Amino acid sequence: MLKVIGLGNILRGDDGIGPVIIHKLEESSWSLPIRLCDAGCDAFTILDQLLGSEPVIIIDCARMGKEPGTVQKISAKDSELLPANLGISLHGYSLSEVWQIARSMGVKNDLAVIGVEPDSVYFNSGLSEVVKKSIPIIMQMVAEEAKKYAEKDSHH
Repeated sequence: MLKVIGLGNILRGDDGIGPVIIHKLEESSWSLPIRLCDAGCDAFTILDQLLGSEPVIIIDCARMGKEPGTVQKISAKDSELLPANLGISLHGYSLSEVWQIARSMGVKNDLAVIGVEPDSVYFNSGLSEVVKKSIPIIMQMVAEEAKKYAEKDSHH
């Protein structure tokens, strides 16, 4: 079963995209085989979530040098999740640092980040219009990933 983790600070504009998506998934009528986790704004809190064998998708805003609202899936297999790939973290620990800790503990599960290029990360600004428009894209990406892993599970 796919684990979907929303990472971000809802008080910092577009940085709140991760928790917003988790909330929308909780409210959706989809019957996806997923486990949801709103991890808040400190990436270190997801270390326990990474220690299982389940595949993980993390949703977060990420400075990728793209147009605001751009959505990109970054696989840990394709990338070392270096800070250069994900920009400066607004969280206590960067996702890269937490992933390195998890790997040093023997974690081998699939990990990918659905990153959204932010437009604004100012306090109390809410999601920008351009990032709000990315919500259906992100929801569809999560659904596709959940179906892919459900099919893998059914073949074992």
